[in-house]
Amino acid sequence: MMRLTIAATLLLLCISFPTSLPATKGEVEGKAWLDVQKDPAAINVNGTWDSEEWGTFHLVQTEGSRDVSGNGAGYEIKGVVSGKRLFMLFVSRRALNYCAMLSPNGENSLIGTYTNRRSLLHSDDCQEKTRPMNMTKK
Repeated sequence: MMRLTIAATLLLLCISFPTSLPATKGEVEGKAWLDVQKDPAAINVNGTWDSEEWGTFHLVQTEGSRDVSGNGAGYEIKGVVSGKRLFMLFVSRRALNYCAMLSPNGENSLIGTYTNRRSLLHSDDCQEKTRPMNMTKK
């Protein structure tokens, strides 16, 4: 009988636990930063990219869309293309860790900067203390 009570209690806890957790502060701030970038997309970054700093990225941008998603270096990538600039958030376990801003640098190449989460959204800009980032399309 004790086993049945424990099993029933565990089942009730599992059923009552929310299936989606609320967004973290970093996720909310990151989304707000992406939402500020409103220009129509003038580039398409769909495909596989190599970065000396991060390794391989797989980015998905549907034709005509500004939204970018993907993965790379152990992170989920959320982003947006605004004009000729790519804005990316690096998310791991629902925590926003890095952000990046890149622009075209010739054909099949992007160049820009990235920074860690602590400086995100400083003066309506992702970049406070930056490090270089380069990506080349495979």
